[in-house]
Amino acid sequence: MKILITGANGMLGKDLASLFESRGHAVIKTDRKDLDITSRDEVLERVRKIGPDLVINAAAYNFVDKVEEPEIYPLAFAVNAEGPRNLAEASALSGIPFVHYSTDYVFAGTKPEGYSEEDTTGPVSKYGETKEAGERFVQEIGGKYYICRLSKIFGKPGLSEESKESFVALMLRLAETMPELNIVHEEVGSPGYTPDIAKATLELLNGEYEPGIYHIVNDGRGVTWHEFANEIFEIAGVNVKSNPVTSAEFPKPAERPKFAPLINNKLPKLRDRKEALCEFLGG
Repeated sequence: MKILITGANGMLGKDLASLFESRGHAVIKTDRKDLDITSRDEVLERVRKIGPDLVINAAAYNFVDKVEEPEIYPLAFAVNAEGPRNLAEASALSGIPFVHYSTDYVFAGTKPEGYSEEDTTGPVSKYGETKEAGERFVQEIGGKYYICRLSKIFGKPGLSEESKESFVALMLRLAETMPELNIVHEEVGSPGYTPDIAKATLELLNGEYEPGIYHIVNDGRGVTWHEFANEIFEIAGVNVKSNPVTSAEFPKPAERPKFAPLINNKLPKLRDRKEALCEFLGG
């Protein structure tokens, strides 16, 4: 099978490419230098020429606070909303499946019990708005689409300069030089390990699943950033004092959903988050 992956040099994209290649598939890896997903004409032409059997979109503009800036919002909207629409259209015209990754930021964050795939969206940030629009556009195009929502992903660093540092890497780096850390004890989410997300994506495509929205997260209760950090420190054997603080201690331009753990009701459960952390940290 020939697979086109956009954002292939990012944290998730590289794991997707690696997994599909290991299963004998031909993977065409692109990043923003190779393919401008915001250009409808370019996307339609490239997909037509490549003739893939599957398109996976792992590209995104995810600098959440920057999206609040009026001059940055159009770029984020183009990448997070118009890009998926273009890729979905090209896939639908070719009659092939399309996988697109979204986020828990499409929710308002008012449900401590978490959000299922069927829950109504209502983002509280401009970034969330762009991702919600991307979901809506893909659904409007139709075809064999799979929208996969993720939360607080972690894995090995991406290959591109724009790839963000994971929270796990950030905490371990800060713990090396600081005797104690103040960590936000809010924003409950469901961290996901990128190799596990890639495997779940493969299983989704191999299974008899209907097009629609899916939540891909490692098993385990939702955690705040502070709780997640403590799990990291415990498994990594790092001795550092961590203090729970409110988000007011670290004011940011973009509002975050306070309670947005994702509930997976449609796919087989992924392994427990702590087990994934142990593998990632070499424990």
